Amino acid sequence: MNQAKLPLKAVGFVVSLLLMLGVMALVGCQTAESNTADVVANVEPVVVETVTAVLPTAEPPAAPTEEPVPLDNCLDCHTNKDLLIQTADPEEEVISENEGEG
Repeated sequence: MNQAKLPLKAVGFVVSLLLMLGVMALVGCQTAESNTADVVANVEPVVVETVTAVLPTAEPPAAPTEEPVPLDNCLDCHTNKDLLIQTADPEEEVISENEGEG
């Protein structure tokens, strides 16, 4: 039972050590306070006038009156019954080796 508690204590120690190192690193990264915050807070905003050019809009192209038909050679070939019959492979007669004498 003592052996089961030892790894838990070691894990707890390592986790708390890592947390303390992380806190120390964050505290070490802080900068000293300076007077720049007051200078930035006292600056008055300056109004800047901008000119935007308005370009005339181009007229949209005319809509096509007739939609082009997409070419689908697969559909054309597979729906043509005469072409299917012409290009079909002829069925070969299967000779069974299990029949006959022997």
